[in-house]
Amino acid sequence: MQKKQLNKFNMACLLAFTTLTQAWACNGSHVLGVGGSGTVYTISANTMQKGSFYIGVNAERISNKLLSDKTIIDAMKRGVTHIHGIEAINSYSLASSYGITDTLTLNMQLPYTSRINVRAGEENGGIYEVHPHGDIKGLSDISAILQYKVYDEEGVKIALLAGVKAPTGQSDVRDGDEVLEADLQPGTGSWDIFAGAAVTKDFEDFSLHSNLLYKYNTTGVDASQLGDILTYNIALSYKLIEHIHEDVFVLRGLEEEEDLGYSVGVFLELNGEKAERDRFSGVVAENTGHNVVFATAGAQASTEDGYSLFFAISKPIYQNFNGVQNDISYKSSIGIGKSF
Repeated sequence: MQKKQLNKFNMACLLAFTTLTQAWACNGSHVLGVGGSGTVYTISANTMQKGSFYIGVNAERISNKLLSDKTIIDAMKRGVTHIHGIEAINSYSLASSYGITDTLTLNMQLPYTSRINVRAGEENGGIYEVHPHGDIKGLSDISAILQYKVYDEEGVKIALLAGVKAPTGQSDVRDGDEVLEADLQPGTGSWDIFAGAAVTKDFEDFSLHSNLLYKYNTTGVDASQLGDILTYNIALSYKLIEHIHEDVFVLRGLEEEEDLGYSVGVFLELNGEKAERDRFSGVVAENTGHNVVFATAGAQASTEDGYSLFFAISKPIYQNFNGVQNDISYKSSIGIGKSF
């Protein structure tokens, strides 16, 4: 395999996608995949080659700072409602991408979400208490995004993004006889719409990527409407190693040559999410909505036979949550996939 062929493979890998569900405070950000763009949460403007296919699995953990029982009860005594404490959120997703044409790629993701150690403030006859719900697990909603590259000149690429989230997840999870609130359910019960754009600038050994993605949420389970979400990201990816290895071996008396190529890259990202407040039966929930910015660092390895692996760690550098909510300690993600 020639060097240009290995580069071609890298660009054919699945691009990375960013937050596709609800707020980070109660939900995971669900990476759709990773590939030649060398980013995890920032959407690249690179599209897959026609007929190329990718499938992968991703895992993400968001670790929150705990709310004490006293903090929750004191807030309820001040008249604050709809308070949740969540220790962590583990998200596992199946991701796939398909190159419909050289400029149009379909990306899909099916997540499974597990909220760890959920606690809710409750008032019973004037008595305030914190009720433990334990872990809340279930299949979440499927998302699909079309990425259409509209410009590709002199290393600059621009892509338009449009997609939908379908209400395929569980939205009736119970704790005993109690159906849990809509923003704790794995699925929202709503049809939601994505729209945005991505820009990429390629240099010899590194690339710059940026994107905006807006998610419009419609009314879902129990007349709930989770707040619309704007994600904004910028990333720098750098090709650290690109290796072409030629191995000569003997097969049935004939010398044959096998090329074993791989590349390793690193990336830095700034990932932001601004979420509006949720509404339940038309009433605004004051302890919802936020603006959070993460600094993310990670690495990605790809092989010429189609495998890719990534790992990333994120720390919040700015977080502004409305009312009483969990602050975030860190976020980590890992994924592996195969392109065909």
